[in-house]
Amino acid sequence: MRVKTDLQQARGYFDFVEFKNRQLIIHGWMLLPESPFDTFFVFVNKKFGAEVPVLERDGVAQAFPFIPHAKRSGFQVSLQTDDVDPESLIDICLTGVSKGQQVAKIEIWFSQEVADAMSIPPLPLMKRVANTENISFFRASSFKSFRDYWELVCKHSDIKKIRTMLDWGCGCGRLIDTFIHLTGITEIYGCDIDHEAIAWCKQNISRPAFAVIPPAPPTGYPDNSFDLVVGNSVLTHLTKDVQLTWLREIRRIIVPGGLFLASLHGEFAAYFAFQNAAHDILERGIHDEVLDSNLDGIAPPNYYRGTFQSKEYTKRVFSDYFEVLDYVERGSLNFQDIIIMKKNLIS
Repeated sequence: MRVKTDLQQARGYFDFVEFKNRQLIIHGWMLLPESPFDTFFVFVNKKFGAEVPVLERDGVAQAFPFIPHAKRSGFQVSLQTDDVDPESLIDICLTGVSKGQQVAKIEIWFSQEVADAMSIPPLPLMKRVANTENISFFRASSFKSFRDYWELVCKHSDIKKIRTMLDWGCGCGRLIDTFIHLTGITEIYGCDIDHEAIAWCKQNISRPAFAVIPPAPPTGYPDNSFDLVVGNSVLTHLTKDVQLTWLREIRRIIVPGGLFLASLHGEFAAYFAFQNAAHDILERGIHDEVLDSNLDGIAPPNYYRGTFQSKEYTKRVFSDYFEVLDYVERGSLNFQDIIIMKKNLIS
């Protein structure tokens, strides 16, 4: 049995991943708003591993009371995998099956060696960037986000030519840690407006150069500094006007031909936030009026938002600053969209 091609991304997370003594253990949940699952298939390194039942998850039901089948979304897997190299990067895919057909999936890469080597921040810093104090989930989300971005970087560039990378809005290093261990990028930088998070990164994560940046441009980086910039859940918290100022700044600091990948709250995320009102909310293309208190005391008052925008708006407006190469719906953590952009050689 193989993973069916062209499966849509389900909403969901891997809460726990561990591979020790050749035993792969994964916990989590996944769902589609429009279709309940009857069972799950587990694939490891593209090979079918097991069929596991759908379990009840009260927390998911409480989070999404507008989805009748949300409670039946959980999974727990314990799988003996004697043919998997414990030092390799493991490819894990879970597919949701409805009426005998695979209809959706969630995926992750995982390395126990890298997981054990990761720097774990204090719980308040962890909660600030991942909305959790669960260390296992924090690690799993790091691996998931790395896969989300790195697959797209490999698709749209020659990775051997990427020498410099900036994690714009790095927080306490959730994503940057995996890039350090799992890529050959020689110069990795991280920046954020959060002084406390940057101070912790400087003390606990080796090799990258970390810097505090202001809430509005400019940064202190010279023109044409980076071959790759990743903005993981940053534009999702900025107003329309602030987004545009940062697009100009990111274009300035990227080399000609360099890539900028950023996540956004698109239509799928808007559905979970506003349900049937999502279409009206996005009628003007972008909705940036929801205040987010998660960075109170760090960001300026009224700066940090929950911003939602349509695919059409994003591609149209962002193309004034970059060449839009691709747009992947639900591409980040099975929830946010990812836009892939390139700075033109003449810009």
